[in-house]
Amino acid sequence: MKNRILATLVLWSLVIVLPWFLGKWGAFILIGIFGLGSYLELIDLMSRAGRAVDRMVGITACAVMLLGFMVAPPWILPPYALVSIIFAATMIACLLNSDVGTYTSTAPPTLGSLMIITIPFGAIILMFHETGLVLPIWVVAVTKFGDVGALLTGMWIGKHRMAPAYSPKKTWEGLAGGVILSILVSIAFVLLFEQWLPDSLTLLNAAWMALFITLAGVLADLSESAFKREAKVKDSGNFIPGIGGFLDLSDSMMLAFPVAYFLIWLVI
Repeated sequence: MKNRILATLVLWSLVIVLPWFLGKWGAFILIGIFGLGSYLELIDLMSRAGRAVDRMVGITACAVMLLGFMVAPPWILPPYALVSIIFAATMIACLLNSDVGTYTSTAPPTLGSLMIITIPFGAIILMFHETGLVLPIWVVAVTKFGDVGALLTGMWIGKHRMAPAYSPKKTWEGLAGGVILSILVSIAFVLLFEQWLPDSLTLLNAAWMALFITLAGVLADLSESAFKREAKVKDSGNFIPGIGGFLDLSDSMMLAFPVAYFLIWLVI
């Protein structure tokens, strides 16, 4: 637990300090590291589970897509145009890099792994381009404090298991505690940083949006647990002491940021 707390404090310091001093490119450095790290761990889990991923094609496509989102903001290159060309290039590369009879077994997992990582991390990058630094940090705070609330509440009063097949320690009580804490953190964040946030992010909007973002984060966490179950491993990696790998830290973001991006577009 001490290692987990220390690692969390260090990571939060990086999340705040790098964007503060280097602007959005400080954030992009973190996104690039965690995006590629998460992708490498995901394809390793898929390989352990018997899913054939073309590593060279997938890693190259992931790096190019994330870099493309960073250097070409949406008003210069629409996101769908970037995703379309990378999708086509990945299909072609998988075809050219496969032997007869292996294309259908490698192309779908390669494309699937690419979308699982680049869509959420791309949403983060687009949010930085379109709204600045504060809203993405709000999403991270809502999601991660939801995780903390679920963990502490589950340890304290958790009795009814939520998804024992994938994550035996998750409970409905923990989920409720995580949702409540995330809503409180969301409201507190808006009160503290109101001058840097859009006027349309009212306290009411902050509360109900936090609910959906947290639920998306929980489902993403369960999805990663399913990957690890099939791969028969406890952690996706061992890069972060007390937490595990990149994917263990960013798992809840896989659905939380796409949902948050949509809600922000809808409301703000």
